[in-house]
Amino acid sequence: MKMTTRQFVIVAAGLAAWAGNAPAEAPAKLPSVEAILKRNVEALGGEKAMRKLKNREARGKIRLEAFGAEMPVILRHAAPNKEAMELTIEGLGTVRDVFAGKKGWTETPDGRVIEKKERELANKKIDADFFAYLNFKKNYPKIELQGVEQVGGRKMFAVKMTPRKGDADTFFFDAATGLVSGIATDAEMQGQEVETRVLFRDYKSIDGVQVPHTLELKEPSFAAFTIRLESVKHNVKDTANWFKKTK
Repeated sequence: MKMTTRQFVIVAAGLAAWAGNAPAEAPAKLPSVEAILKRNVEALGGEKAMRKLKNREARGKIRLEAFGAEMPVILRHAAPNKEAMELTIEGLGTVRDVFAGKKGWTETPDGRVIEKKERELANKKIDADFFAYLNFKKNYPKIELQGVEQVGGRKMFAVKMTPRKGDADTFFFDAATGLVSGIATDAEMQGQEVETRVLFRDYKSIDGVQVPHTLELKEPSFAAFTIRLESVKHNVKDTANWFKKTK
């Protein structure tokens, strides 16, 4: 269920500008991390419903601000830890970003295949976990509640999660709904360290499980995008070519 930062637009992801941040509440007033994670699973539809799903194919449109146009995008995800993104840029061709469980790569319109390196592979092994929201404690041995933030007028619990290997992620859990409304993390882009932030909204129930249908990145600005999903299917039978190289 984790639609994560590093999954989209090859190397970038982010979260729209946070507005009106408030100071953290005193720890005594905050729920436990255990309670926040448990409520998130319940809000998503429950572990039983989530375990029934083995893969997901989402199709929609992505607007890349750098191109100033919308284009088709396909997001595919399969248990235990595979994911792929495919977008077609008119006049240029198709970009595919794939993680096949252990190895990952990006296929570019000019025919190049760029293999993912150690740092990105470490992150992908966590990002691509199909049951990521059930496996927080497995994937992140260190989980810390940072406090409360007001984001767009909504109260969020900020929870920082640090893996054994790879970059730490901060998840923002909506205090009213229990759902994840955003993720902040660090990434390497074009040889620079940047903070990436992504927003999730417009959750809809698909096969008994809540799936965000709008994903928006505004930071860093050169990688800004908005994805709006138009269809989501689970337990697709024909997945033979989802995570194979085409070049």
